[in-house]
Amino acid sequence: MTHSIPEAVYLSTKIVVMSPRPGRVTDIIASTLADERPLDIRETPEFLAIAARVREGLRAGHSYEE
Repeated sequence: MTHSIPEAVYLSTKIVVMSPRPGRVTDIIASTLADERPLDIRETPEFLAIAARVREGLRAGHSYEE
């Protein structure tokens, strides 16, 4: 578990995004990145797209509209 979006995307094969209290799963993202990940993969469009999806899921989880 991590609170760092780049770390989650870099290290994970599956990312679970949760809402704040009460904690609920809001998204499950299967990584499409290759198993071997050099550090410069963090600058690729694919990496950035996954990170953006995580960020979007976190923002949506903070919405008070149901």
